Amino acid sequence: MPSINPSLEHRIQQRLTGIHHRLTAIADIEMAAAVHGGFGAHGELDPERSYLTAETDVLLDRLSSIGGCLPFRPKA
Repeated sequence: MPSINPSLEHRIQQRLTGIHHRLTAIADIEMAAAVHGGFGAHGELDPERSYLTAETDVLLDRLSSIGGCLPFRPKA
């Protein structure tokens, strides 16, 4: 089993939290745009969402490889 690097685990957790907040903000922008029109209504934020999703996959794999704890519990 790999040894846990608390500093690296903490940095990964912080980045995952930041990504979560940004993805939530994107969803809020798109929701408002769907109702009122404007920026976000036509997929303008899709590239950023895709990038953040891919980054999340990499970070979760890295977290798993160092034996870190997932920032959430899988649903049963």
